[in-house]
Amino acid sequence: MRYNLHTHTKRCNHADGEDREYVEAAIKAGIKTLGFSDHCPQFFPGTDYYSNFRMRPEQLDDYVNSINDLKREYANDINILLGLEAEYYPKTYDEFIKFVRQYKLDFLILAQHFVGNEFDRDSFYAPVKNFDEALLERYVEQVCDGMRRRVFTYFAHPDIPYYNGDPLYYRQKMSELCTVAKDLRIPLEYNLLGLVNKKCYPKPEFWKVAAEVSNDVVIGYDAHSPEALLQDEAFFRCVLNLNALGLSPMEFSKIKLRKI
Repeated sequence: MRYNLHTHTKRCNHADGEDREYVEAAIKAGIKTLGFSDHCPQFFPGTDYYSNFRMRPEQLDDYVNSINDLKREYANDINILLGLEAEYYPKTYDEFIKFVRQYKLDFLILAQHFVGNEFDRDSFYAPVKNFDEALLERYVEQVCDGMRRRVFTYFAHPDIPYYNGDPLYYRQKMSELCTVAKDLRIPLEYNLLGLVNKKCYPKPEFWKVAAEVSNDVVIGYDAHSPEALLQDEAFFRCVLNLNALGLSPMEFSKIKLRKI
């Protein structure tokens, strides 16, 4: 049964299309469960910084109401879930989780684009060059701490760091990450958008490690337009790539949704 839990909306400022169009595209594609997980609001204390790739706190009510309305309207056609994609920022986590818990979400996805707290001076955007060993160590420590919070249903594009350093060191740190994810029963996402757009992920070296650790895996479309849900060829390419490593995407029924 085809599913996708990684779906954005135009509220994040870098996706297109109306919420309803994503639902109708998913139905056309034969997707049986569609999870919306747009970039969540964050709270950045003591600064006027605000990232432009996520919705703002005042938009969350509209997002929740829209997805819940579509849940009811399309209940006979598709299973729709309400979620958010979130960074784990230690300095803002408590305020963030308190804020989103009032909305009774079906799930949260962990997706760590930054090392540090994003607004810090020493914060670093992961999918760019010059990601050195010290940054890789910080990344692994941060995401493992985030996974140990036990609020995330799965970890999206865990292989996002643009690291081209010592391959042995990379394997060591990714083995640590994958082992924590396995121990906590948190699946890792093979990212379809990254494959299609030829980003630095999915990273073959990472997925070899995930195969050795025997991690649970899911495929996430990371859809930023309704049309992205219609990429059958890319979806099956993801399946074949995983199968070649001895991995198979989880059935949706096997995923443990961590309701918030």
